[in-house]
Amino acid sequence: MVLSFQQIVNDIKGGKFSPVYFLAGEESFFIDEIEKMILSTVLQPGEADFNQTILYGKDISDLREVISNCNQYPVFSERRLVILREAQSIARKEQWEILEAYLKNPLTSTVLVILFKHKTLDKRWDVTKKIIANSAYFESVKIKEEELMPWVKRQIEGMGLSISDTNASIISDNIGNNLQRIINELEKISLVLTQGTEISADIIEKYIGVSKDYNVFELSNAIQDFNIAKAVQIIDYFSKNPKSGPLPLVIGTLYSFFSNLWLYYQLSPDERRNDTHLNKVLGGYYRVKGVKSASRYYSAQKSEQAITLLADYDGRSKGIGNKNMNERELMLELVYRLMN
Repeated sequence: MVLSFQQIVNDIKGGKFSPVYFLAGEESFFIDEIEKMILSTVLQPGEADFNQTILYGKDISDLREVISNCNQYPVFSERRLVILREAQSIARKEQWEILEAYLKNPLTSTVLVILFKHKTLDKRWDVTKKIIANSAYFESVKIKEEELMPWVKRQIEGMGLSISDTNASIISDNIGNNLQRIINELEKISLVLTQGTEISADIIEKYIGVSKDYNVFELSNAIQDFNIAKAVQIIDYFSKNPKSGPLPLVIGTLYSFFSNLWLYYQLSPDERRNDTHLNKVLGGYYRVKGVKSASRYYSAQKSEQAITLLADYDGRSKGIGNKNMNERELMLELVYRLMN
């Protein structure tokens, strides 16, 4: 059956294991987290040598090899653990039909974990439907842009720390949706802070290396406020510190902002005046504030033009139609065109 990440985590923490886990989808972070938990909990220390088998899809010619390992009984242990990594390398439907037969009567002392990363089985196949119905099935999707900042806040709060929406946005906007990198950076911070500490912009700058004054979040704010001088200062900083604001990250951040502004203009006047409704639509009060501020300078038509312009510069950043302009020149030209 289809389970959420939290449902699987709660079951594992409670010592409740399914005979078969099928973990699929584009976002590998959550799949990796579940595998780590299973590896650390299914077997007791010292049991892995005789009761744990890890196989790789690219090395498997036939899923019967996996099933053969699953049908072995544990040795001096309550359970046996079989993990199939890189299962997405197994493309033929006939191979997955072999698993279907095992699912009808799995060995209850075996925990089989299948990691099918970056894609899913063809949903049109009957065997896919049967796998979903007869396993602990989790589909890991890419986290949405509007969900990223709240997700960062939850991770930080789970570490016993706190952070404002603005500073959480500095992290999410500058790192992007590389969830593992975000966790790595947060864990680095948590090692040096005491419980209950609030993560400030100064702490982010010191330990993650994102300047509190010169980052993609502040560039977006400068463009929202029509502050050309500040925008140019930030771009100059980026040209001297390329990792601080690469053009694809800048374009992605600005695209997100202007998309929200365009969405704002699709609402009725009453809906625009209702901050509670705007918060639900735009995904956070800090976005509501930015969009309302920018609406003084950017009309609905201007926001739509900005989205088209950003798509054009995304292509130019990849060499499409670019006439030998470097990243700084492209960024400056883009900002001037957005603000004119």
